[in-house]
Amino acid sequence: MAFSFLFPGQGSQYTGMFKEHFEEFDEFQENLSLAEEFYKEELKNIIFQEDPRLNDTYYTQPLLMLMSYSLFQVWKKHNCPLPKVAAGHSLGEVSAFLCAGGFNLKDALRFIKFRATFMVESKGDTKTKMSAVLGLDGESIKKILTDRKAKFLEAVNMNSPLQTVIAGNTDEIESVKNKLKEKGAKKVVDLSVSVPSHSSLMGIATTKLKLVLDEIKLGKPDFPVIQNLHAKIPLTAKEICNNLAEQISNPVQWVSSMNRLKKYGLEEHYEIGPSKVLSGLAKQNRIKGSFSSLDNIDTFKELLSRYGK
Repeated sequence: MAFSFLFPGQGSQYTGMFKEHFEEFDEFQENLSLAEEFYKEELKNIIFQEDPRLNDTYYTQPLLMLMSYSLFQVWKKHNCPLPKVAAGHSLGEVSAFLCAGGFNLKDALRFIKFRATFMVESKGDTKTKMSAVLGLDGESIKKILTDRKAKFLEAVNMNSPLQTVIAGNTDEIESVKNKLKEKGAKKVVDLSVSVPSHSSLMGIATTKLKLVLDEIKLGKPDFPVIQNLHAKIPLTAKEICNNLAEQISNPVQWVSSMNRLKKYGLEEHYEIGPSKVLSGLAKQNRIKGSFSSLDNIDTFKELLSRYGK
């Protein structure tokens, strides 16, 4: 019965996500209502209408975290077992610690609001974008970016042996695309994110977040979470906080995180959020076993029936 939980980050969101879950499980509306009270805004329309704010990091981050948390609450309500280990990609790391009991919901909403706000402020007026480079290994990509001697152009998400996300000034991202393709990249795909996460441009946000985390008391997680910064499981609350702050201005070490996950020898993996992005990346990283995304309500209900008591 041992399995892992994978918590997705920005880029997994889509209009209308979890519509059937909202109709079936009260936890989704209840958690959204709490967030609406906290943010003093109506958030539901952002999910279910064609609203550009869904891709605005200020809104994307809390909405994705709430969807993951609602899934987990339903899971827990049905007395389903906890995962052997979990990993969250970028924002998903916050979702993982919320579900593991490190944060309570109020503190998680407070933290995520500051996180998104500080990231937007760190970006300032700089025109940036993030793009996924497919089919070329990370070391080759880093060399190409270094050789460009650009003002701001970095490899920021080491997602799989053949997928690396880069961030930079919009013009510099565009200027390097042809070189990446010449060297073997099959595609360079722009991502639906509004800030260059995990880049050096987020350094000020990291400093500010550490001050916020000093005021939040973290509980001991109920299950281990592999963190993005060093692909390790933290031993103390202080380490968790430091890593949560540092990860937004440092690359996501997802390849190393998946290598850590392999050591558990698990045969089942569940994606606790929208889409199947992390399931796809896990397969690219040669994680063995089956993968299921819980945004499919039939899959979710079948698992609740299988594991529930």
